[in-house]
Amino acid sequence: MTPVPLPASVAPGATVTFTFFIVAPATVGTYNFQWQMNTAAGLPFGSVSPATQVQVIAAGPANYEGLWWNSPAGSESGWGINLAHQGDIIFATWFTYDLAGKAWWLTMTAPLTSTGVYTGTLFSETGPPFNSVPFLPTQVRGTVVGSGTLTFTDLNTGTFKYTVNGITQTKPITREVFGQLPTCTFGIQTDLTLAYNYQDLWWAAPADSESGWGVNLTHQGDTIFATWFTYDLDRTPLWLAVTAPKTAMGTYGGTLYRTTGPAFNAVPFLPASVIATAVGTATFTFSDGNTGTFDYTVNGMTQTKAITREVFATRGTVCQ
Repeated sequence: MTPVPLPASVAPGATVTFTFFIVAPATVGTYNFQWQMNTAAGLPFGSVSPATQVQVIAAGPANYEGLWWNSPAGSESGWGINLAHQGDIIFATWFTYDLAGKAWWLTMTAPLTSTGVYTGTLFSETGPPFNSVPFLPTQVRGTVVGSGTLTFTDLNTGTFKYTVNGITQTKPITREVFGQLPTCTFGIQTDLTLAYNYQDLWWAAPADSESGWGVNLTHQGDTIFATWFTYDLDRTPLWLAVTAPKTAMGTYGGTLYRTTGPAFNAVPFLPASVIATAVGTATFTFSDGNTGTFDYTVNGMTQTKAITREVFATRGTVCQ
């Protein structure tokens, strides 16, 4: 038994919501799960929870969905690469800095080319400013700037080799861990509204209505780290980031930051040179596992976007 801290003292007759984690059996099968409160002395009290069936299935192909950064962890804090992994395709969003130190993002659709290897073309994009109403996808322009290859030796270890505007580098990468790390599986859930972990690539709802921007959610425990890739007022690429703790059921919020830092090709890349400036706030509110809203204020400009998961291989990937 592991104690679960409550967020506050609970008076008799009152209610409280809390989160705890369990480890499922390793053997494939269907299991009955129930739980009950214990006193500090280990004596059970109160009602036993309703019986819930937990189905353990065989592990599928390796899935690399999530937020990755330079290895060893923390060695180049300030840049990262988000991977949305569905089927045999990884859609990667690399948030870094251009030669002038401005926040810059590149994207890559990378199909599987051999075991553990995904390769694609890197694009830089321009488009309507983040506050545009309406946001017109027809104004988004993509430019080829190079190529990238992701190579994985296990679920938590890999390399990111890229060529951008003639500059070639290779970075060792690992997952960025800041909480309970979920396991992500492609095609495990036919109804994405039932997902309870929000880690994924999200975009404006209805799907494809504002193609050209998106927000990557990395969901570990009760915290979401989000990187929003969009466009500045001058239509150049811009990304903002927020660490959003859970504030209520289905609601996560925090301060939005804009950063500057060493250029993508800097050797060494010095985290001390990364400067983060608070520019506003962001709140994510989910009504189910596939439906939510993204409320933000940036430099005094406030908007609300309906969002949904971006599914590019049927049934998508869910984390749990």
